[in-house]
Amino acid sequence: MPTPYDYTDPPPPPEFDLIPDPTVATVSLHIDAGNVGEDGLLTRSQDGLCEMLVVVLTIIDGLYKGRKIWERWILAGTTDGHAWSKYLNFLTLKAILDAALGLDPKDESPQARAARSISLKEFEGKVFIGKIGIEKGKPKKDKPGENWPDKNVLAGVITKGGKDWHPVEQPPPFNGGGGAAASSTPQSAPPIARPGWAS
Repeated sequence: MPTPYDYTDPPPPPEFDLIPDPTVATVSLHIDAGNVGEDGLLTRSQDGLCEMLVVVLTIIDGLYKGRKIWERWILAGTTDGHAWSKYLNFLTLKAILDAALGLDPKDESPQARAARSISLKEFEGKVFIGKIGIEKGKPKKDKPGENWPDKNVLAGVITKGGKDWHPVEQPPPFNGGGGAAASSTPQSAPPIARPGWAS
């Protein structure tokens, strides 16, 4: 009979060297659905004031193949800060589409607009060329004087015309899958609304 293991003290977390800033790599996007918002793909913040697209970016080539980066992109919220974050994150999503589809970022033709008119679930699996950077650790709210560790982030998206851009093969279209990402998934909470005082 195996000896019971005492799980009181877990082993120390593994240490990974950060990917150097800047590093250009081919990246695949996966949506970690949170069961709110469009098709149940967004995640509500703990305070309930905003909704984010939580994505896992996996490097699929080069020296850092297999490494993952987690991003939380606010797409709906109740404050001016949320509105600004939404604007910046929509720019990022547009750039990902342009990079993945080989569109000129300045192309506003009807054909380009049609290619960019997609549902959120169609970002699932998109492959693009990205620039990986390092974000300095932010202060911990519950521990004054302590900071979170530095982390890798998506520092930019390289679009057509950029020095390191090249066409990349895309996976088959996302068909809705199962679980929380399926289009038939019921939403667990009503949409958040910007309060009157924030108008």
